[in-house]
Amino acid sequence: MKELTFKSYDQFLQFNEHKAMEKAVMKGLQGDELVKFKLEFLQRAKTMWKEYDCDLWLEKHGYVIINVWKDGSGKRKVTRGRPKKLDSEKYVHTVHVRLDEETYRQLTNHCQENQIDVSEAIRGLIKTL
Repeated sequence: MKELTFKSYDQFLQFNEHKAMEKAVMKGLQGDELVKFKLEFLQRAKTMWKEYDCDLWLEKHGYVIINVWKDGSGKRKVTRGRPKKLDSEKYVHTVHVRLDEETYRQLTNHCQENQIDVSEAIRGLIKTL
């Protein structure tokens, strides 16, 4: 399975135009056949974009991830996946600490009062340093 991330509809169309041309060249299409193939390919891509409300996902998250894979018969299936965080937004370091009972109680009370999880509380406290 491939995951393709697009930050705009134009980027999606540009990718599909390139992909349509690649496939047409592999099939040896020329002239009217080439034009017809590209138009049909792009129309399917536009339909898929609308069908999965990709514009909505762009507004919400600033990007959309499209999963592409082949089923058992070799035909491609396309679905819209749950947007994943950009690499710049991912947390890559893990810190493990041991706490005494009193410190742990203070931390959990703080999290309950502010309705946040422990990791978010610790990140917030570190940012205040």
